[in-house]
Amino acid sequence: MSLGNHNTQPIWSREGKDPIRELWVAVLTRAIHDAFGQNDYTEARRALAWLKSKNRDFREVCEYAGRNPDYVYKKLIKPLNEREKYFESLQNNPFH
Repeated sequence: MSLGNHNTQPIWSREGKDPIRELWVAVLTRAIHDAFGQNDYTEARRALAWLKSKNRDFREVCEYAGRNPDYVYKKLIKPLNEREKYFESLQNNPFH
């Protein structure tokens, strides 16, 4: 089998976007969606915890997505804290 004559897709799309970077943007976007738009309490709490953690995984995903992890965290921390308080109020008063 010859590898010299194979069809491959270019790393860059025609629009000049890096599909790998776009994939990581989608991962980050999904985590944000899960934190704020997920009806499943457990999944929403996991996403909140991950976004608030600023751990290595969070930082790497942000960097792979071409985003500054400190900036992302700074922009999200207040709404994340508010969402967490909302969940705590539901735990304390299930008939909210």
